[in-house]
Amino acid sequence: MSGFPAVLRSSRPGIHYTATIYATLTPEPTGHYDPDEVADGARAALRAAAAASVRDQDPVDLPTAQDACAQQLRRPRNLNIQGHSLQVTASVHLELADQDRAAVDRLLAAIRDQTTEDAITRQRAEAVAAELSHPAALLARWLQHPEAQVTQPPDEGKLDALAQRLRGYPRAREDPVELRLLDILRDFLAEFPKEEQKRLLMLLLANGMRAARKPDHADQIEALTVPRIEAGAAESEGAV
Repeated sequence: MSGFPAVLRSSRPGIHYTATIYATLTPEPTGHYDPDEVADGARAALRAAAAASVRDQDPVDLPTAQDACAQQLRRPRNLNIQGHSLQVTASVHLELADQDRAAVDRLLAAIRDQTTEDAITRQRAEAVAAELSHPAALLARWLQHPEAQVTQPPDEGKLDALAQRLRGYPRAREDPVELRLLDILRDFLAEFPKEEQKRLLMLLLANGMRAARKPDHADQIEALTVPRIEAGAAESEGAV
């Protein structure tokens, strides 16, 4: 049989594939038969198979749709026409008509624009969440409001709870492990409100750094505890 056309729906409403199907009958029918009826039966069977194979294929990815359709039509199909038991297989060439190709181009442009807009919106949201993930930053933002009552700031507990929620703001992609570790350490330290508890935890962290042969980092951690010790001593002297 010579090639015959088929118009096949894609997964995108209004966009269709244009196919040219080349069928092969085995064995060739012999004896008395109507060639038009045989051709009609073969075309109907192959068009139905081709349509089913690309119905869920995205025309944006034409090569994948071509492969799916070709794979389906290579499979033998039995035809029983006028008492003849025949098998039909086919090859196929899939393409997009000019109007459908233009529609795909417009669709791709819209997808790219939407992706860019979504990325910008996501980055803005992440930036705001990162900025306000500390109670002091939340308080500073609150003070910028025209109607803010400077003498009546928000409750510290509410600020801390809101900042903690913002630190857990969902991200489209994971941050590097270093940043995630910082978030964990910050939340961990917040569980120990007393200064002596924080100092002990920092000394433990410094000891771990020394064990990992990173004395410079350990010294920096220990240096953070010095002002806390001195401040604590000054408070004790003042109390006496």
